[in-house]
Amino acid sequence: MDWQIELLKTIQTFKNPFLDGFFQMITITAEETFFIVVAAWFLWCYNKRAGYRIGFAFLTSTILNPFLKNLFQFNRPIGVEGVESMRTQTATGSSFPSGHTQGATSFWMGILLYFKNKWITLFSVMMFLLVGFSRLYLGVHWLTDILGGFFFAIVWVLFVTYLFDYSVKKGRFLYLWLVLVPFFIAYLIPFFTGTISSDDHSLIVSLGTAIGFLSGYMFESKYINFDVKSKVYKHLIKLLLGIAVTLLIKVGFKYILPFNPRIADLIRYTCLGFWLTGGAPWVFKQFNL
Repeated sequence: MDWQIELLKTIQTFKNPFLDGFFQMITITAEETFFIVVAAWFLWCYNKRAGYRIGFAFLTSTILNPFLKNLFQFNRPIGVEGVESMRTQTATGSSFPSGHTQGATSFWMGILLYFKNKWITLFSVMMFLLVGFSRLYLGVHWLTDILGGFFFAIVWVLFVTYLFDYSVKKGRFLYLWLVLVPFFIAYLIPFFTGTISSDDHSLIVSLGTAIGFLSGYMFESKYINFDVKSKVYKHLIKLLLGIAVTLLIKVGFKYILPFNPRIADLIRYTCLGFWLTGGAPWVFKQFNL
């Protein structure tokens, strides 16, 4: 571990206000708000098929991450003498593997696998490498956390993308639901053991979103068949209206679901995921957007 401390100290010898701002901005591209906005754009305005494929791989990878963190239980470098940690409010739970790195790598891997363009590939690789480095620069992860994030994301996305394509081609959506089963069991364990870790909230958020996302995808595919092509002003209306409702679900539902937070958060994020893939397209189609 000493060599990893020295590595963080060496990286932070280059710290300055510009790089502080730059790497905080980079790390924000691996957080919830960024992914919600991008998912909305893909699903409502650009290419819903890409959105489904990339979104499923990304969401299931982000469920896997807290599952792994609960398994390994490694401490972060926060508080280590000589290491300055920034943006620690986003550095919750255990350290290995890095959630930001795994999430960003999963997202950008999904992008490059779908579009298969050399420039998109180069940009995607650059983005997830920058996110990984930003976590080192900000002093909230070890190098092994970053490498673990890369590894698990790449292996998982390759597997889930193949499974997604096969399931859609054969019409066997049960396979996609089976991916969620072990994670749902992991969600239920604290109800019986009474032990809740700091990583459980991340698992609930991702699991709920994935359940809603997959349910909405199946609903939209069977009953709506929404066409994302439209005029520019209609795209703007869709994004403004859709994201406003997304925020209402994300924030407003906290006040109307006041019971057990583990159950309430699962319901809240399930509704959010369903809105993205099923609810919003249904509304937009009714208003010819």
